[in-house]
Amino acid sequence: MFGIYRTMLAIWVMIFHLLDFPVIGKFAVFAFFVLSGFLMTMIMHETYGYGFQGLKNYVANRFLRLYPMYWAVAIFTVFVIYFVSEEYAFMYKAALQIPNDFYGVMTNVTMIFPALFPWDVVPRLSPPTWALTVEIFFYILIAVGVSKTKRSTEIWVGLSALYYIGSYGFGLNESHRYGSVFGASLPFSVGAAAYHYKNEIYRIIASTCFASSSFVMALYILNALICAILEYYGIKYSNYLVEIGKYFNILLSVFLLNLLFFKGFSFVNKKVDNFIGDFSYPIYLCHWQCGLVASFLIYGSALDQTRGLSLDWLVLVAIMTLGVSLFFIYMIDKKVSKLRDRIKLRG
Repeated sequence: MFGIYRTMLAIWVMIFHLLDFPVIGKFAVFAFFVLSGFLMTMIMHETYGYGFQGLKNYVANRFLRLYPMYWAVAIFTVFVIYFVSEEYAFMYKAALQIPNDFYGVMTNVTMIFPALFPWDVVPRLSPPTWALTVEIFFYILIAVGVSKTKRSTEIWVGLSALYYIGSYGFGLNESHRYGSVFGASLPFSVGAAAYHYKNEIYRIIASTCFASSSFVMALYILNALICAILEYYGIKYSNYLVEIGKYFNILLSVFLLNLLFFKGFSFVNKKVDNFIGDFSYPIYLCHWQCGLVASFLIYGSALDQTRGLSLDWLVLVAIMTLGVSLFFIYMIDKKVSKLRDRIKLRG
């Protein structure tokens, strides 16, 4: 029952990017990392196992989950860039360029942007895919057993925490704890630990006010909005408060995914939750492109984000993102999901 949660996070990333709304996109990416650490550890233990055949099925399933949809969006992006012109696309979002050399083609085909900060690598036909480079890296680590046991996972969490402590000690800026491959290790490892200790966590929170998925979701949203307001207005000590809020975001992510795993949302059934969750990945991949086309159609010239905050622009972006996502869901994802299900059964 993670569908509504995943799509909410994708929408947060979209709002963060297109409306320049502070903080929430970063919180959403970390929540995705926590969720991935939990889910990947779970499926390795409960679906695939660590034998050779299990690893083959795991790799095949992850490949089918990520790449067919991404390649379709990448082709869509190329047409979008040609439609609005490369110059306009570059002015709107610098990463939105058509690769013009072998390196650029290969990084965009593989979705592997090899750098400590993958967002530094351009072009990216879907700009947020820097985070998927990070996801793939940790998918591999989990597959080879970094979270196979409680002990190995505890060591992973400890090393990740030491990296964070060291980043503060050496005065590294916030991007080292967010945009780098090493920075993503903490939320991923915490997610993996949340799987191993899911029963213990549930017993702890089940007898408290945190026992309701809806309540924790509301608290999660409230934490993000408070941190966004603090950063937007630059209130005194806001940078420290937002940093604290980031760790509270990770903790609430653990609570929420635990409750969703055991209880789900009381106001929606699993089928509806899954349908809503189908929109998460295409929204994440194509929102920049939809914003680009909407701005081109309405203004016909390059614009900054603040000029784009008109009602007609917002409505067009929402309609386009929903429509394009729905197209990719039924033309790509639904078809690929049948093959993924067969692979899971073999696992």
